[in-house]
Amino acid sequence: MLSLVKKIVICDDHILFSSGLTELLKKSANEYDIISFKDSESCKSHLQKHDADIFICDLNIDNIDGFVLIYELKKDLNNTKIIILTAYYEDFLIQKAEKAGINAFLKKETEAKELIEVIEMPVNAPFYTNKAVKRFNNLFQEIDVTVAGKFKLSAQEKHIIRLIIAGKSSKEIAGELFISKTTVDTHRRNIHRKLEIGNSASLIKFANENNLFS
Repeated sequence: MLSLVKKIVICDDHILFSSGLTELLKKSANEYDIISFKDSESCKSHLQKHDADIFICDLNIDNIDGFVLIYELKKDLNNTKIIILTAYYEDFLIQKAEKAGINAFLKKETEAKELIEVIEMPVNAPFYTNKAVKRFNNLFQEIDVTVAGKFKLSAQEKHIIRLIIAGKSSKEIAGELFISKTTVDTHRRNIHRKLEIGNSASLIKFANENNLFS
């Protein structure tokens, strides 16, 4: 007889939040077997060895981009429902999640009832987000001129920032802009230096906090 207990894996480096989420789910009428991780490497190691019905992931885990973690685990999550649960609730991130084949994109303020409904949806259900109206504006809208000027970003650097946030690799960016990968990597280092950030996860956070997208 097949088990009706859903196996849920949570990856979030905010321990109080993940502990509270675990307790909340355990109190529901549904049967869940829950394991949580506060760092991406432990989570990755577990999911490469064990199946999960549901994977709930934050977007910024120990300074790692949650999208990167999901991409790295994609072959291990073929039959797993993937839910992003994040404080970074922006249109371009929702669009990126949907295009990546992620099942749901939810804000951390989501009510327990709604989260459980999403968990209980079939794995092949349509993409879900709890935004009332998805305003999928053009992902490549202009970066705010004032902010770009403040940090002395060139037109090429602004374009590359958009492509990085859209999930493009250096190789893909090079092909799209008809430049070498080495040139792209140089631009990325210059962007990190000018904005004083270290990786793509920090770039997404910076874009949100500084309203880079108008």
